[in-house]
Amino acid sequence: MSEKDKMITRRDALRNIAVVVGSVATTTMMGVGVADAGSMPKAAVQYQDTPKGKDHCSVCAQFIAPHSCKVVAGNISPNGWCVAFVPKSA
Repeated sequence: MSEKDKMITRRDALRNIAVVVGSVATTTMMGVGVADAGSMPKAAVQYQDTPKGKDHCSVCAQFIAPHSCKVVAGNISPNGWCVAFVPKSA
C-alpha cells in the first residue's frame, strides 16, 4: 500500500464524522445515554482489528485499557480502528 493510499482525504474525514454524528444522534433518540456509551455495534462505527495508518485504538481518547472503548461495544484490539477515532490530546 502506498503512502498516498494510507492518507485520509477530506471527503473520508467528513463522511466519518457524519457517520459518528448520525450514530450518536440515533442512539440518543433511542434513549441511550452517556452511561451506555460503549454500546455502539462494531459495524455501526466501521470497526476493524487493524490500524488505519498511525491511527489506532490505543492512542484514541475513547480507548479504555486493556480492551474496551467508551463508544464501541465488546472487546476491541488496541491496534484496531473505527470512525469514532479521536486522538488523545497531549
